[in-house]
Amino acid sequence: MNKPLLCLRCNTEMASGYVVDLTEYGPRQQCWFPGEPEPSFWVGLKGLTKEHRVPVTTLRCPSCGYLESYANRVDTGV
Repeated sequence: MNKPLLCLRCNTEMASGYVVDLTEYGPRQQCWFPGEPEPSFWVGLKGLTKEHRVPVTTLRCPSCGYLESYANRVDTGV
């Protein structure tokens, strides 16, 4: 994905960014995990290990505000 991505709605070049999750430890980048969430009494969710975590990159159209998110392990240049 080295070439610019265009908005599916208005055909404007998308801008790269990320979505912040507010946690009890402060703001963090949103991440994707495989499988279904399993509630945990002590930590919120079970099984959120670093080796399974994939950071989410979100693209935003500066014209219409459309958001599109990707969870790639490799830096896509986006």
